[in-house]
Amino acid sequence: MGKNTEIADIFDKIADALEFKGDLVFKVNAYRKAARVLREYSGDITSIHPSEIEGIGKGMAEKIEEYLKTGRIKKYEEVISDIPDGLLELLNIPNLGPKTLQLLYKELGVKNITDLERVINKGKVAQLPGMGEKKEENIKKGLLLYRAGKSRIPLYMALKVVREVIKPLSRVSESISPAGSLRRMKETIGDIDILATGEKLEDIINTFIHQPYVKDIIAKGDTKASVRTSYEDMQVDLRVVENESWGAALLYFTGSKAHNIKLREIAKKRGLKINEYGVFKRSKKITGRTEQEVYKTLGIPWIPPEIREDRGEIEAAMKGELPVLIEQKDIK
Repeated sequence: MGKNTEIADIFDKIADALEFKGDLVFKVNAYRKAARVLREYSGDITSIHPSEIEGIGKGMAEKIEEYLKTGRIKKYEEVISDIPDGLLELLNIPNLGPKTLQLLYKELGVKNITDLERVINKGKVAQLPGMGEKKEENIKKGLLLYRAGKSRIPLYMALKVVREVIKPLSRVSESISPAGSLRRMKETIGDIDILATGEKLEDIINTFIHQPYVKDIIAKGDTKASVRTSYEDMQVDLRVVENESWGAALLYFTGSKAHNIKLREIAKKRGLKINEYGVFKRSKKITGRTEQEVYKTLGIPWIPPEIREDRGEIEAAMKGELPVLIEQKDIK
C-alpha cells in the first residue's frame, strides 16, 4: 500500500469518527474530500509538498507532512480516544453507516459485533426512531455478509468504488464502462469488472495498475489486469479491447450468461456467430463497434443491461414490448 492510500485511509477513519460523534458536516466532508484527492493523485506524495496537490488545503497538508515524518496523525488518535475499541470496525459492515452506528451505541449500547447481533435478534433495532424493520433487515444482511467473510458488497457501495477507479482511467481511454453484474445493477456485487478501449491499450493497463488505490496486483497481461484495491478490499478486473470490438465486448462481458447464450442461439439460426470480438458471417466480421449494432444485426432492439437475464426480455424486445425502466429523473 502506498503512502497516498495509507493517509487516505486514515482521513476516512477520521471522517467516520467525526460523523459518529455528530461533528459538523463540513469537517467530515473535508476529510473525505482529502482522502479522495489522495487516492486519485498518481504522483509520489513524498517528492513534493502536499499543499501543491490540487484540492489539499493547508490544514490537510500539515497532517500529511506529520504522517510522512512520524508515521502517525495526532488528530486521528485524539478523535478516537474516547470511542470504545472495535466500535468503528463495525463500519466495515455493509449497510451500517456512522449515524446509524451512533444511534445503536447511544440507545442500545452496541460496542461490538456480538452486541449488534444480540439487539438485531431481539428486534430492538427496528424499534428505534427512524429505523424500522426494513432498515434492521438490511443491517442483518450486511452482518451476515461480513460474518461469512464474503467479498460481495451492496450495489451503492460498488458504484462509489467504480466511480473512483474509472476517473483516472478515463483520461487515457476513449470509452470505458463497468461490465458484469455491476452494469446489470444487481443488488450485491462481487468483483468489479471494467471494460475500456483506446489508442494505446498498454497505457490503459499501466495506468490502472499504478493507481494509489491498488494494494496488490493480482495479474497483468496485454489485455487484462486484476488488482486488489483499498476500496472495501474489492478486486477490480480491467479488460481492454480494440475499438472495433467495443460493443460486442461490452455486451459479452455485461452478461448475463443466460442472456448471452440466447443471443448465440439466435445468431446461429441466422447463420451468424457472435462472441466478444463481434458478429461474424463465416469468417467475415460484420459488426461489433456498438451494442446497438450487434443487437440490430440479430434483429433485436437494444436491451437495457438491467434486464438482461433471459427472462423474456429478448422476446419482448423483438415484439416491441420492452418495459420502460424508471430513471433517477423520473423520481420526484
